Amino acid sequence: MQKKVALFWNYLVPKAPLLIGTTVSHYTYGPPKPSWSYKFNITMAMMRAFTAHLDEIPLKKSQAMSRLNDKYAPIHAGAIASESTVPNTYRDKAAVHIDTLLTAQGLDSAKLGWDWQHDPRAEQPLMGEWTETRDKNEKFAEGRTVLYLHGGGYFLCSVKTHRWATWNMARLGGAKVFSIEYRLAPESPFPAAIHDALAAYLYLLDPPADSGIAPVDPKNLVIMGDSAGGGLTFATMLAIKDAGLPMPAGIIGWSPWIDLLHSLPSVLDNSISDYLPPDGFSHGGNGSLKKLAKVLVSETNDDGDAVLHKLPPVQHYTHNALLDCKYVSPILEDNLDGACPIMLVAGDGEMLRDESIVFAKKHEDSSTDIQLHVYDDMPHVFQMFGYLSSAKHSMRESGDFIRNVTIGGAGISKKSFERIDVHGERRPLEEDVVSEWEDRIGKLGGGPKHLAKL
Repeated sequence: MQKKVALFWNYLVPKAPLLIGTTVSHYTYGPPKPSWSYKFNITMAMMRAFTAHLDEIPLKKSQAMSRLNDKYAPIHAGAIASESTVPNTYRDKAAVHIDTLLTAQGLDSAKLGWDWQHDPRAEQPLMGEWTETRDKNEKFAEGRTVLYLHGGGYFLCSVKTHRWATWNMARLGGAKVFSIEYRLAPESPFPAAIHDALAAYLYLLDPPADSGIAPVDPKNLVIMGDSAGGGLTFATMLAIKDAGLPMPAGIIGWSPWIDLLHSLPSVLDNSISDYLPPDGFSHGGNGSLKKLAKVLVSETNDDGDAVLHKLPPVQHYTHNALLDCKYVSPILEDNLDGACPIMLVAGDGEMLRDESIVFAKKHEDSSTDIQLHVYDDMPHVFQMFGYLSSAKHSMRESGDFIRNVTIGGAGISKKSFERIDVHGERRPLEEDVVSEWEDRIGKLGGGPKHLAKL
């Protein structure tokens, strides 16, 4: 009882003006998006109030806050969760590939800004968690596996904060799901996360004989993630492809963060209908687009490249000079030859919407099978709001994708770019959804031409 009273006074009472204001606005002017219920509008207002001040909170505190439920994070009654450890020998194997890829990009420790191959945090085991359903139904197939990479801007959250996602994908994908505690920034910046993700992938393909885990056929393995985990999913797939390793059966990105340059218009245009920080994630607020605009628009170099190194750090994940590396911002990849089937899911109301659309449009003529689903009115990673019909629909579609691209599946259509309304009805995506994306992409904030409008 005392805890409930403390929660009421410490958290809810200070939010009273927000709750009252949102209630009045909802019933007077309507919600930010037509389909939002009062319950969902209040939920979004509360989340927006928190993230709007995220850059004002000391980093260590925000990281701790993001993992408050780790100790008591629930495991669904229908799920079995078990811990697993990836031996560090797999980090050693992955490091060989990562080093080769970075060298090909002209990146050494000096340019990366740290000695990534001797990270003290890499001496700690790479922990993971297996999730599977207690009761196996007709959807389940032995050997079908999902490697799940959690979101959180590359510096927040954990395996446990995303048990809702791993459980649902085990249930709907008829698979066992392996989620990992990859190293987080800024303590371990790029390429630590992709190093760990690749290590986990190699582990699943060829685990130690005494691990009790059967090797997974890559044709039976899907990599997926949400937000930054979605971006990490795409980066890992590109690393696997470029290293010449066996490709997975497919990848899924829920609201994938694949453009750390924040170059596309939805980052600012959709701030009212999303809960991410108004200027996007930025390093302590110093890298907010509106602050950077004042510097960049005064320069004569349209790309802003000449001043990038003078600017404050934009992202926690890596320093400014690496934001245009394709393993940091996979949207910059130009060649998908040899890639596996891809599913991108975005909310039409989210700030990262344009990244998924542009990635799909950019590779419209590639040989890679791509499904793009843009859900009307939905915010960032709307799948976490499990009571929404769009969330349920999207998770079912993701489960179908997992089963269709793995062994024994029916496959997917080569290209499918669709909008999906709140009732699950589909319609084709318009041709020109993101204006001038060719001019914007690869430039911080889209370049001075667009930043000048802020």
